[in-house]
Amino acid sequence: MRPREALWSALGIFLVALVVRAVFAAQIVFPKPEDTAYYVGVARNLVEGRGLVSDAIWSFSTPPLTFPRPAFEVWMPLPTFLAAIPMAILGATFAAAQASSVLIGAVVPVLAWRLAADVAAERSLPVGRARTLAIGTGLTCAVYLPLVLHSALPDSTMPFAALALGACLLMARLLRDPRGARLSDPRLIGVGVLLGL
Repeated sequence: MRPREALWSALGIFLVALVVRAVFAAQIVFPKPEDTAYYVGVARNLVEGRGLVSDAIWSFSTPPLTFPRPAFEVWMPLPTFLAAIPMAILGATFAAAQASSVLIGAVVPVLAWRLAADVAAERSLPVGRARTLAIGTGLTCAVYLPLVLHSALPDSTMPFAALALGACLLMARLLRDPRGARLSDPRLIGVGVLLGL
């Protein structure tokens, strides 16, 4: 795929995914299920200056059983930080918290498109079939209901999907062109950062 064609394909898939997710997210006006409510509640507390505390008991097996309680005894903090960024700019609302999820969710189909294009290249598919596989994968991911649903909820699903896909793309490039893959190789550092997040 030529660079200009690849850019337009990626941009088109991103825009379709973004519009679908924004329209769907507008229909969800309350954080559900409970993990989403937890992330949004802690993000709201962070934005309001109360710190990383929760006003709910998520697990009765992790003391202290008081309110407010320290956050993240069970859940990872990344989704809260991602929700807090737009909340700090747009206000401490659920709609603002959804903004990062919608944006990250729209990146996932683009990463899937790129992964499918890499698979097509590895399989030496003809140009037409490779293009159909890549764009078809990206557009399918752009409208696939489970991915759309989790893109409207500020939880860990879409950020971790994007991080995992990014790591897979970098790992494939390292395997295809190792060049020694020393510790100073930015691709290797990138894989470590993505897996660490």
